[in-house]
Amino acid sequence: MLRHVRHMPQTRLKLQNLGVLRTELCRFSGGKIYPGKGIRFIRSGSQVFLFANSKCKRYFHNRLKPSKLTWTAMYRKQHKKKRRSEKPEVRDAAREAALREIKERIKKTKDEKKAKKAEIISKQQKTQSKGNVPKTAATKAPKLGGGGGKR
Repeated sequence: MLRHVRHMPQTRLKLQNLGVLRTELCRFSGGKIYPGKGIRFIRSGSQVFLFANSKCKRYFHNRLKPSKLTWTAMYRKQHKKKRRSEKPEVRDAAREAALREIKERIKKTKDEKKAKKAEIISKQQKTQSKGNVPKTAATKAPKLGGGGGKR
């Protein structure tokens, strides 16, 4: 037998007198659930599931995997989406510096290739100017067979 119960803490706590709130984690999204919030679902085998909201409950019952939904803690953990401590400006500057370095490296390799190509061409021109005429390609024999159509 399945039953849905709104999650209510067993003891009423005054938030003013309480130093630390006892939070629980959503079984689907991995998010925090504060006292007085969330939906508790009890499976027939007395297994208790606590969901942050009806969206998490619905996805759980539809058997969607939290690892495939980008907003869940499991997805963020699998794809290394941690909170960043450095400021966005610092990240932007580092990214731009890396891009600049990559572009310079590409430009350098292109220049080297051009220099090599120019060197090879100059060598070929020197050999041709000495009188060594390159050998002509041998004439090919005609292909045997018909016209080569589809039929």
